[in-house]
Amino acid sequence: MNMESKDDRRVRKTKKALRESLAELLMEKSIQHVTVRELTDKADVHRSTFYANFKDIYDLYNQTEDFVIQEISEILSAEYNLDAKAFFSVLLQYIFDNKQVCRLILTGNINGIFISRISTLFKDLCIECWKKEHNLKCSDKELVYHAQFFLSGSMGVVGEWVTGNFEYSMEEIMVLLADIDYGFGEFIKSKFS
Repeated sequence: MNMESKDDRRVRKTKKALRESLAELLMEKSIQHVTVRELTDKADVHRSTFYANFKDIYDLYNQTEDFVIQEISEILSAEYNLDAKAFFSVLLQYIFDNKQVCRLILTGNINGIFISRISTLFKDLCIECWKKEHNLKCSDKELVYHAQFFLSGSMGVVGEWVTGNFEYSMEEIMVLLADIDYGFGEFIKSKFS
């Protein structure tokens, strides 16, 4: 193993510890009241390491959102050709594997921008998929409104699952989302094809 990949792994591990510690602290208090010292103590990371990677707590939070958006974008681009159950299974597994951070940004969003950014990713994917699957004859604007409605409901289901502390199994939520996806796809097909 070369030194660069070892360092990269160490940096990734440190950043993950800081993201998760921030998520835990933000479940207890507002971002304005989180100090770098308590964050680094919780993450067991030296303050100088924190400042080598981030300007302040807000920078860490913003980079956390960017990190999750990037990872979900990669999932979408790699997995959107799967059937609905397989797609939702991959997506829900990501959320479950990153539950602390996802709980924070899906339910305790600091600045309100994350939900908008993630909605845009999914909205574009929905419209692209519906057009491809159903050879639709309607304006993009009509599809935007329908996609927004569909996404609001789907994200509400995921948000409820996350805030409910993952009470339902991933399988149950995956089936629920796949059923919603199928039903809404049939509606789009009958309305616009």
